[in-house]
Amino acid sequence: MRVQLALALGVLLLSGCTVPVDDDVILRRFCSNTGRDFQDATFRLTDPAACDRGIALEVLSGNASPGCVQVSLQDGDKRLLASTQLLGPTQVTPAQSRGLRILLSATQGTTFRLLAESFAGNACDGVPSTKLLRFVDVPQGKVQSVQLDVSQSDEDGDGHPSVATGGTDCDDANADIHPGAEELCDGVDNNCVDGEADAPGMRTWFLDEDGDGYGVAMMACVQPAGLLADQGGDCDDTDRTIHPGQSELRCDGRDDNCDGAKDEGLPILTWYRDADGDGYGDVTQAVSGCAAPPGHVAIATDCNDTNAAIRPEVAETKDLKDNNCNGAIDEGLYPGPRMYSMWETNYAVLPTGNVWGWGANRSNQLGYRSDYLHPAPIFESELKDVTSLAIGDSHGLALKQDGTVMSWGLNFDGQLGNGTQEGERPPERVPGLDSVAAVAAGAFHSMALKRDGTVWTWGNNEWGQLGDGTMERRRLVPAQALGLKGIIAIAAQSYVSLALRADGTVWLLNGVGISTTPSVVPDMSGVVAISSSYGKYLALKADGTIWEWSHLGNVPDPRQVSGLDKAIAVAAGGNHMLALKQDGTAWTWGLNNYGQLGDGTTKDRELPQQVMGLTGVASLAAGNLHSLAVKQDGSVWGWGFNSYGLIDDSDTEVFVPKQIAAPGAWSPVSP
Repeated sequence: MRVQLALALGVLLLSGCTVPVDDDVILRRFCSNTGRDFQDATFRLTDPAACDRGIALEVLSGNASPGCVQVSLQDGDKRLLASTQLLGPTQVTPAQSRGLRILLSATQGTTFRLLAESFAGNACDGVPSTKLLRFVDVPQGKVQSVQLDVSQSDEDGDGHPSVATGGTDCDDANADIHPGAEELCDGVDNNCVDGEADAPGMRTWFLDEDGDGYGVAMMACVQPAGLLADQGGDCDDTDRTIHPGQSELRCDGRDDNCDGAKDEGLPILTWYRDADGDGYGDVTQAVSGCAAPPGHVAIATDCNDTNAAIRPEVAETKDLKDNNCNGAIDEGLYPGPRMYSMWETNYAVLPTGNVWGWGANRSNQLGYRSDYLHPAPIFESELKDVTSLAIGDSHGLALKQDGTVMSWGLNFDGQLGNGTQEGERPPERVPGLDSVAAVAAGAFHSMALKRDGTVWTWGNNEWGQLGDGTMERRRLVPAQALGLKGIIAIAAQSYVSLALRADGTVWLLNGVGISTTPSVVPDMSGVVAISSSYGKYLALKADGTIWEWSHLGNVPDPRQVSGLDKAIAVAAGGNHMLALKQDGTAWTWGLNNYGQLGDGTTKDRELPQQVMGLTGVASLAAGNLHSLAVKQDGSVWGWGFNSYGLIDDSDTEVFVPKQIAAPGAWSPVSP
């Protein structure tokens, strides 16, 4: 029987009486709507006289105001018994709930379904916003109070609103699935908690999507769809060539055999980002792998990775830039020799590749004759095609055009690199060294910079200056210094080694007992050239400033040289320093006891002073107590200590620059 509802405003609840009332009294008042306990808002499914049970229903909305709410009463077999719509004057809002009085008898049974559907519009049509179902058992003689909050859906009537409307029921179409239900191992999340992760009795399956016979382990109650394997361990189930037992033969950056390591057994190399595509990389942009990633190369000696025209081994041009990344600016672009000096001996490498020398010859460092008071060829048969020299206290190194190195002189600490400690030797090739780009010599140790940016050292190691992690007394053959890559220039002094990296940082190898492995000089960047001598280090920055420090103390403390800018080259002597500026002038400071500063005095200078009368300078070199300059016209000039014919044959100090005569070797010409 379908009955229409006569609805009056009010809430169908007990009126708040505090006097105990038994069920019979409540039922009589409910069915007759007498007293103050109930308001008249009624589904009359039976005559009040036959009413022996009832439902007091309150419809509310906790957080919204639906335009229309349709309330339906069904019996246990889902037959519609009554329905009404709450809208307009009877609209349900968060501030106003609505009450229904439902009169029942044994004719309707004891089990009922209450369904409330809310709609956004002002009519109960279309798709409802929420559905709320409640099952109500009403025994004879009882009035059951029920609340329906239409702000959330509970379509299956299990008492748990759906997840979609802010509740916790993960399946609002199945009353057996809701929070708190028993979790069964049946392929269903019965209790709405983390799938079936908490289900008892799950088993392991191996899903094998790529069909290689190895699967990926997964726990499940029912067999998953797809191909299954009998064993697990596959680390990439999308590629049938990747699985346990596979040989790691490909250099692909992947774990082919699923043992947790990539490309093991294959050589792992360091690759450097080559942004300008010139074949030389940036040492600060390094990755490791057995194969080069796109845009990466193996050599890290580019000093400017934004300009492909600047790279090692290109021709130097007259632009005040280090075009070939060797730490020198515009070298070899002017006529005349490249000058080198140490203690009381001078050397000149002519454009022809021949080497001339003069001065003291105590260890036959100039050849096997006694008279070397004037420039003359030395070791004519051995030293050919030479590009640069490095001179220690009693030994020399020559770099040849083919990248090999010759050594000669005293060898008590193995500084010649020939595997022996035999005393005095003529020039001989250093075994095992090739592709060398630069050489440097300390008092009794030697250095070589290879074209790949690595540094190799040999000889005396009492102060750890070889950078090999030890302080063993000596090493007789070249070995690579630890941890140095991307090096573009090297320098050495008595017991210290120095290296300049392509990123503009300076490294000590280290010497003076500070460390036995290379370490960066703090607070130094943007460096383009370095030089060192007894106890002093010089660094030229790209902005033309010069910085210096000593090896006193354990931590280098570089300080800017005051009063000097626009420098393009530096050279360190025994205890005096030289700098070449862009305008071709030479500047000096430091000890001046033999006139080595070239200012016409023997006064020591803390700040740089311009060398008197010297302009148009192309390069500088510093001896222990004297100085040398090559002018842009190719002429060679010297000043300072003057024994053994270093500057002239007067055997007296020279306090201002004087041209060194070398008939037949070089002569002034126009640049």
